[in-house]
Amino acid sequence: MVQPNSQYGNSVYFPYAAGTLVAYAFRDEKVKSEFTFKSFIYKKSDIDEVVESFENPCVVGFSCYVWNYEYNKVLAKKIKEKYPYCKIIFGGHQIYRESDVLKSDFIDFAIFGEGEEIFRKLLLFIAGKETAENIPNIMYKIGNETVFTEKKRADIPERVSPYLEGYFDELVEKEELEFSAILETNRGCPNKCAFCDWGNEKAKVRLYDIETVKAEIDWMSRNKIEYCYCADANFGLFERDEDIVQYMIEKNCENGYPQKFQATYSKNNSETVFRINKRLNDAGMCKGATLSFQSLHQNVLDNIYRKNMPIENFHELMSMYNKNGIGSYSEIILGLPGETYESFRDGMEQLLECGQHMSINFFNCELLMNSIMNDPEYMKKYEIEYAVTEQHQYHVVPDKRDITEFSRIVVSTSAMSKEMWIKSNIFAVFVRAFHNLGLFQCIAIYLYYENKIKYSEFYESLIEYAVKNPETICGKIYLWLEEKYREVLANAGSLTCTVDGFGELTWPLDEGAFLKAMKNRDEFYSEMNSFLEEYFDDKNLFEELLSYQKNIVKNPFSKGAVLELDYDFYSYFSNIYQNNYKPLEERKHGIKIDSSSTPDDLPEYAKKIVWYGRKGGQNIIKKIEYID
Repeated sequence: MVQPNSQYGNSVYFPYAAGTLVAYAFRDEKVKSEFTFKSFIYKKSDIDEVVESFENPCVVGFSCYVWNYEYNKVLAKKIKEKYPYCKIIFGGHQIYRESDVLKSDFIDFAIFGEGEEIFRKLLLFIAGKETAENIPNIMYKIGNETVFTEKKRADIPERVSPYLEGYFDELVEKEELEFSAILETNRGCPNKCAFCDWGNEKAKVRLYDIETVKAEIDWMSRNKIEYCYCADANFGLFERDEDIVQYMIEKNCENGYPQKFQATYSKNNSETVFRINKRLNDAGMCKGATLSFQSLHQNVLDNIYRKNMPIENFHELMSMYNKNGIGSYSEIILGLPGETYESFRDGMEQLLECGQHMSINFFNCELLMNSIMNDPEYMKKYEIEYAVTEQHQYHVVPDKRDITEFSRIVVSTSAMSKEMWIKSNIFAVFVRAFHNLGLFQCIAIYLYYENKIKYSEFYESLIEYAVKNPETICGKIYLWLEEKYREVLANAGSLTCTVDGFGELTWPLDEGAFLKAMKNRDEFYSEMNSFLEEYFDDKNLFEELLSYQKNIVKNPFSKGAVLELDYDFYSYFSNIYQNNYKPLEERKHGIKIDSSSTPDDLPEYAKKIVWYGRKGGQNIIKKIEYID
């Protein structure tokens, strides 16, 4: 079974989907009597070496995603060339009913939607023990004709765990890798978001047996799995989800594993989600709470069939998360139908005004094969145009030998031209790099509260400054971003980058922009002095605020600072983060900013502070104390 994933350093995910198919199928004694399962291909190894590792296979199944589809096709073709009688089965999120997947003559069958029961029956069909008419949701060839079977919702009478059936035991025992685990406590999504490939499968959520879920957590803890990602579409939707997290915390207390837990959280049960993240945060296991919107413009939400929590509730939630020191991040999508530059900008403004200063993650809208948005009629209605880019895998070391994967990125709609798409992207990068990651965060917050200058106004002015001053670091970042986005429009670019001095990892463009500024930190702030001082009448206040701003962002060139101040900025900003604004107090005092744990090695700094800390403001120094 083939489900290759990217390797992050020494870490790679278990092939969970492929493992689930195998575990389910081989519970059937008829399947066991006809087939023997050999192994998983779970990382992008050299294709010729992979083919050589096979021993006369009769069936090879491929779990296909946007990040492995091209690799899978090349591997499948070479397997078919060497073993022409081997049956090749493609399934997964990248396979949809209207696709031309079977035009590739090396693919024999395609499965659509949930695959456990269909895969089991298909194996029996290949063995001559089942008829194709009894297998829904497949496509296969008879001569030159493509045959489609009945389309219907898959019937899965039970879930079988690949962890508990022992299918991953050998990987843990033999491989010198750090495996990350997928946990699935339920399946299905009650929502119908047009951009998501869950949307076309809107269905009642099926809860899996709680004792099985706990047993899987036991397995992860026993095998010292550090990171667990929950694949539920809306974790926190059910009360029992608190019990699941509590059980995981108890296992962590016993032996330290799992170390971290992350999930896509429900937007409709905010109190439960908060309690879950507070427990995880108190246990040191929280990777950041997701508080997603995708858009804050009602017309856009109507177009994508989505409802958000009221913005007033979000403001209150941000106060709760900030008061309890829980990292959170919000997600928005650029390129949704109906979104304009102005509505996108104003949406980011709303999130900042509600207190989401640490992490607004924006994503360019990607056309997923099984999404409603990929429907030709939907695309025609909203005049959706897309560019084909290299698939943006962040935080990996690129290898020229790798087979290039591709993404389809929305770059124009009836509401947003390609030029406005570029403008929106650059605005979002400036907010992420210079506000969320900290470089101008305190200054922008101060100007918002004291000078009534909107965050969007400040960052639009910063962009204008960059355009007019191309020789500055900020100006060079702007030109670099514009070039990157124009390359994407020409189907010749990527939404990733590498940054000289910070190792070989790939970065999203916002993190790349931050690292470019941080590399020459002192020069960057010196150049920006003339832009910033125009906002202040009090020179002493400005100089102290700028000094405070520079020193609270973790950087690889300093282990901290001691500042003598006339203004109590630390209390001022702490109160604002907790939605408890109090006027800036003028009083002489000193503060000690401790950044002793910040790595001074540039690649290590980038990995631990920017990558690991990007969700939840971990790049802002929290260890500050008053001194006499």
